[in-house]
Amino acid sequence: MTAIVLIALMYVGKKPWTFDNVAGSGKAWDGPGDVQEVTVNQARRLLQHPDQWALANQEDAALVSGEVTVQVTEPSGKTVEVPATVLKKPFEKMSKPELAAYAKTELKLDLLPALSKAAMINAIEEALKGPEPMTEGEVA
Repeated sequence: MTAIVLIALMYVGKKPWTFDNVAGSGKAWDGPGDVQEVTVNQARRLLQHPDQWALANQEDAALVSGEVTVQVTEPSGKTVEVPATVLKKPFEKMSKPELAAYAKTELKLDLLPALSKAAMINAIEEALKGPEPMTEGEVA
């Protein structure tokens, strides 16, 4: 089991406070200069916005210099890190593990590995549509 590495990020924006609406860390910063710790991948995503976040410790630069990765669980059960760019291709060209990783990363949707590829694609497409609007009879 590998240890989770945390990266200290400082908020350098202009707002009196902010929260992570980019990488999904759930962290909030109490104004410019405040420091919070996030995972390496979250730091990579946040640092794509240098007008908002910066490394608190420049020694961490080597850790966050790579590309954003996602965890994919292969059919054998082995979990591997793959570049997030593999999740930018059409759904039909993705493997089942890539579809599951896309759903988890982009939609916060857990797909069961037992689902067929078609069922996974359908679930993702439905989630992308968003909720159905309420009709007049459904309004409380």
